[in-house]
Amino acid sequence: MKNTSAYDSLHTDRYKSVVQRRDLQTLYTEASQASKQGVLQGLGPLEHVFTLFLEHEQRLDPLSTDELLALFDRCSDPEKSAYELRDVLHQLAPGNGRIGHQQVSILTNHLRQRVATFLRQNHYPFQQLLPHDHVFGSGGDFCKTIHASTAAAILAAPFIKICKTGTTNVTSYHGSAQAMLEFGYATRTLSVTQLNSELEQFGFAFLPLSALGFPYSQALKEARGMLWDEAREQLVSRCAIGAPDWQATMQNTAIPMDIFKIVSPNAQVLHPQHHTTGVCHAHMLPYVLSLYLHLNSQGFIVYSYDGIDEFATASSNLDPHNHNNLLIWVRANDIVITECSPEDLGFPRAPLSAIAEEEDLSATNDELKQIITGHMRGAKRDFLVANAALLLVAAEYAPVAHTDPIEQIRMAARLIEAKIDSGQAGENFYHLLEAHNHR
Repeated sequence: MKNTSAYDSLHTDRYKSVVQRRDLQTLYTEASQASKQGVLQGLGPLEHVFTLFLEHEQRLDPLSTDELLALFDRCSDPEKSAYELRDVLHQLAPGNGRIGHQQVSILTNHLRQRVATFLRQNHYPFQQLLPHDHVFGSGGDFCKTIHASTAAAILAAPFIKICKTGTTNVTSYHGSAQAMLEFGYATRTLSVTQLNSELEQFGFAFLPLSALGFPYSQALKEARGMLWDEAREQLVSRCAIGAPDWQATMQNTAIPMDIFKIVSPNAQVLHPQHHTTGVCHAHMLPYVLSLYLHLNSQGFIVYSYDGIDEFATASSNLDPHNHNNLLIWVRANDIVITECSPEDLGFPRAPLSAIAEEEDLSATNDELKQIITGHMRGAKRDFLVANAALLLVAAEYAPVAHTDPIEQIRMAARLIEAKIDSGQAGENFYHLLEAHNHR
């Protein structure tokens, strides 16, 4: 049963601040340390991670652009083994002494150009794609939660247009490309006409990144899995996942970062109007935020303190006063930074096990179908609804004229729930599948 009085009954002492985009940009320039210190003090929960980031940037001995691009392109070499590519990933890991935010921007530009060339050579007129929004988690939840970004996009589609991109699994049991295929949504050809038709009629379309010319091979997947295993081992050697000290361990343990979890989700090659993403580790945030500024993006960046790359309605800390999520709302002129708990949105807090991913893809999709069609309630539905609500607010589909982003998300969640309970969310999705498969 949803706890609708939680928002009013709890103390609302969660952190919230508003930073001007131009001020935050100072942290990525050669401005004086005094100027940067003034900005840092306004970042609240981000101050610690940005302090570490700036210390790294000061010590940076960057790779040359030629070295950088050669390493990145090596990830597409079919002759390289997974072990060789794991070493390449270590060399490309942000925070390793050689890769800073400028290198991340260079690689993003390089990937965007590669995809643009691929689309042009294959005569795909993606500049004709309808205006749309985009959501893509970084993947790699250390708690292995149910895949949320695609389901959230499906639930938001009756309200806004979302062209979702995704991949097969790298560090989870399965990825969005596999989930969509299991649903019956098979991408046979890249047709802008078909994508536009689906966006216009149903508000949703899907494309795997592999169909857009992204670097993606079995060896690279295995190498990225090895890197994630290393990161996970560093964490679990200090604390069991979900134990009382788990959030503190996540905050205080540095891990090797996967460049593809930063660049690929945020390259935004189809030029969405708004882009929402998540990260599974706080140290990724300065680099992802730098890309929002670099590409002049708007939307949300989400981080759950339990190491989940979505807004989590479950937590290792069951105290309702524990704000277990960090939201960064990047707007046209400013950036809102706020903490948030499930209770703030009117949801009861669940244990992490309640939103765990199923290893069996068909079982996972059965649950998603039950949620989308309104036949299943509980923690997993709350999890998906909360993340769908973020997409509505990111798209400026404002259910209420309210200055508090949490109140906007809370009201958006009620709109999503009403659409599910009326049967319209399920009807929209199944009509989409029917139309897609009869073309």
